[in-house]
Amino acid sequence: MKVLLTFIIICVSSLTAMAQTITVKVDVTNDWKEDKADEPVVVKLSDVKGLNFEAKSVTVTYKGDDVPFQLDDMDGDQRADELFFLTDIKGKDTKTFEVKFSAKENKKATPVEPRIYTALQLRDKQDKHPDVLRVEAKGTSNIFNDIYMHGITVESDVVGYRIYFDERQNIDLYGKQQRRIELPETQFYTTSDQLEKGYGVDVLWAGQAIGCGSFKDWQKKKPVNWTDVGLRGQRIVTTGPLRTIVEVYDLGVKTPEAEDMLYDLHQYYTLYAGHRDMAVDIQYTKTVSGKKSIEKLFCTGVQKVGVTADEKTRKGHKPQGFVKKDGIAGSWGCDYPDMGKKQQWAPEAIGMAVYMPKEYIRDTKEDDLNYLFVVKPDSKGALHYHLTFCADKEAEGYHTAKEWFASLDDWQEALEHPVRVKVK
Repeated sequence: MKVLLTFIIICVSSLTAMAQTITVKVDVTNDWKEDKADEPVVVKLSDVKGLNFEAKSVTVTYKGDDVPFQLDDMDGDQRADELFFLTDIKGKDTKTFEVKFSAKENKKATPVEPRIYTALQLRDKQDKHPDVLRVEAKGTSNIFNDIYMHGITVESDVVGYRIYFDERQNIDLYGKQQRRIELPETQFYTTSDQLEKGYGVDVLWAGQAIGCGSFKDWQKKKPVNWTDVGLRGQRIVTTGPLRTIVEVYDLGVKTPEAEDMLYDLHQYYTLYAGHRDMAVDIQYTKTVSGKKSIEKLFCTGVQKVGVTADEKTRKGHKPQGFVKKDGIAGSWGCDYPDMGKKQQWAPEAIGMAVYMPKEYIRDTKEDDLNYLFVVKPDSKGALHYHLTFCADKEAEGYHTAKEWFASLDDWQEALEHPVRVKVK
């Protein structure tokens, strides 16, 4: 009897172990006529039938070949919520991937070569710049210079961005000659020696302008910084070799339109490997609302690069730009990227753009420094847009305003035709 019971336990344990592995098919369909490269594919693990265990190892294959991927914890509970990978796909085509989930850890898995870099670091007396996942401060505190690189930083193998940790929350740009990860070495402060070796550099001086797709309040018909807030913060939501998501947030924001109303604002920025553009998701939430009903408006757009520069500084790149009600704002120009270091860093010619879906646009504006969209979130307080840029210094890029502006129609159309993902 004891032998039989032991046998039954062993059989049940074996069946349980076998049941802790499932394989599914994932169809990725490109309905657009054009081919797509490094197209993002997201599989929510909650959509995978039968995945009732914690997946400690995953394999993704296409026609028997391994596909690089990453598992992302989106809510901070230390468990994966999404499977993410990139794919090249032809126009009007469907690719079927095989995904295997297992409860058993695979210690022999081959690491994926990083094509993404993310950093949120502190300044310290030992210059070790410790990495942290989150920084918060009272709205009245000024810790701009206590954050190394002055804010959270993300980089793909094409471009780099940083978002300032202050009331401006401007988005700064890092342009590169070569497609590779550089910010672990230059950290936005490229030395003369690194410049001679072909490294990239900060390419934008935003000053009081909107920068490249920075999100601002809209008051009295002009962009306004986030000055009157109870708390501001930045955090790394998730990062891996192929995708990074970071959050910038302001809690207890006051608005002059209604003295007894406060709101919270969360900005999520997603950058993919192989991409120069960055997705932006905004979530606006009222926390205290008075009797007065208001239409809360915000704004974003691109600045006029080089509009205040002289002809010598512009190096033949005349400031040009536009904002259209169909959802594209673009600019091109040349100026110094740091007005305090003109001897170290030469003027940089760049192009910038923002794509804003038409359903959010309430108006378009042009002022002395910017091309702007005035926008309103949807009924749930959500808003989604994309921003992008190019640097003339890129070996594989755009080098004139004509080239840059011509590329933006294709960019808009590609964004409006994302792939469809079906788990079966």
